[in-house]
Amino acid sequence: MTGSTRPSADPSGGPPEEVMPSAPEEVVEAVLDEGMHDHVDRVELPDDPDEAMAFLINELLAVREAAGQAEDRWKRSVAEFDNYRKRTARVQQESVARASERVMRQLLPVLDSLDAALVMESPDGASDGGMRQGMSSTRELLLSTLAREGLEPIEASGAAFDPTLHEAAQMAEGSGTMVVTAEFRRGYLLKGKVVRPSLVAVGYEPASPSEAEAGEEDPA
Repeated sequence: MTGSTRPSADPSGGPPEEVMPSAPEEVVEAVLDEGMHDHVDRVELPDDPDEAMAFLINELLAVREAAGQAEDRWKRSVAEFDNYRKRTARVQQESVARASERVMRQLLPVLDSLDAALVMESPDGASDGGMRQGMSSTRELLLSTLAREGLEPIEASGAAFDPTLHEAAQMAEGSGTMVVTAEFRRGYLLKGKVVRPSLVAVGYEPASPSEAEAGEEDPA
């Protein structure tokens, strides 16, 4: 084997012959040949102590810089994953909200039909109290079920007109505070968001005497 330091036996039976140690490169090759290590890293230091110290300091700084860069990459990866997780959760919530709103919109005509049936009088004047009671119970059951999902009716009749909540189908002439005088179709909110505005008639509430006097004292 190349680079061996083992003594060789003399065939004549004399003392073994000493073999000079191999060069360092040969020792490394021998180690690799024998499969004792997969990889050998060798750092050669300068002979001068000051140069050796400077070399080691530079190596340390390089290692610290590499470690800092690795830490920065890790932090960026963590931040990107956190942003991805938040985006995924937000998209999922928005998808669920859209699906819920779509179902609510499809059920609103059912509520409208029940509302219309409850205010409609029997054409022949016959007593239909039992049927009305059944429809009223069905309507209340449906409303309570949808309320658990966040649906709530919009306050309309007698309330101040709010264009974000009410859609004016009729508008009276006048001055003063705009109020809802009649509701033609009920509006609903879903978790605070308008699913459908109330269809209403709008009139004006006369100003109080004190407000009228203030208006006369301070004309526009």
